[in-house]
Amino acid sequence: MFGQKSTRQIDLHLPTGWNRCTTEELEAIAAAIIQEQQRVDRYHPFDWSRVKLGIVLSINEITVSEKGKVNSEKFATATDSDTEWLVRRPQDKEPWPITTGQLVALTERLAWIDDEKANKTIFIFPYNSLNIKHGTWNIKVQGPPPLLDGYTWNEYRLLTDWMQAYMRNANAMAQSKMEDVRRKNAEAAKNARNEFLAVLFKPAEKPTGTGAGNDDSGSKLSTLNSQLFTSFDAVKWQVILFWWSSLMSMLAKKFPKVFKQQPVGKGKRRQQQQDTPWDFYNRVTATIQKYIGGLSEQDVNNATYGTILQQLEMMADEAAEMEKLKRKK
Repeated sequence: MFGQKSTRQIDLHLPTGWNRCTTEELEAIAAAIIQEQQRVDRYHPFDWSRVKLGIVLSINEITVSEKGKVNSEKFATATDSDTEWLVRRPQDKEPWPITTGQLVALTERLAWIDDEKANKTIFIFPYNSLNIKHGTWNIKVQGPPPLLDGYTWNEYRLLTDWMQAYMRNANAMAQSKMEDVRRKNAEAAKNARNEFLAVLFKPAEKPTGTGAGNDDSGSKLSTLNSQLFTSFDAVKWQVILFWWSSLMSMLAKKFPKVFKQQPVGKGKRRQQQQDTPWDFYNRVTATIQKYIGGLSEQDVNNATYGTILQQLEMMADEAAEMEKLKRKK
């Protein structure tokens, strides 16, 4: 609450955690991060304080009043806590003053955004439904339920494979200084993103989690054509990355042995570091078939992904117990 000498109440709002954000607030966070990423170069490192200021302004629809004649760059980097700015929101009849110190106090309430120890859970998928437009296509799609409930092992495997491909190419693009290499990585990352979204979303008229079989839509990996997502909004994609990171964190807690980080270095064979998604798929399928007799490859693929992860966790537990017994002998 900030005000002038005459009594005036200004109510501002900020979320207090990832799982307390509305979709619009998640998009405000995503947009601020993207904007800061675009500003980064050798002279301008990524600055979380700028991100948080952008979020404060965006969520509360605050703009610097033209009457204040304030340069936006000075506004974002001001350090004098007593400096006063004239700002306003769409519902305000007149601009009102706020100091740099008060703005800093507001940004400090967003400390959880870059706090590694903060709870990053986003339980509900942010987009229950979306209208996807691409050329003459206009298709309504629906997002997944919490924890990808009902999704098959085949769908889960495709999602993780495409996300890994996206991250690998996005990181390579960011690190490369050669324009042609960056362009190639950007295209590969975009393709991986589109394929991921084509598996994640389902046609609104069909139930979620029906499998990732082929049909006549043109996609080899989903009931949706991946080309639908060619122009997918960058802010919405960043929000989905927030959600995916949260999902992986929740699954890692539920299945700690399955998601256990494998050490890389001395004592590890080089080929273990070069496992392809196909190698992983074959190994898991063969292991599950051996663990539960009578299952075909199709049975494994069509089982819910949570069932497969649970079985892998149980197998890991049994292997650990066997190892303990061996050591006791």
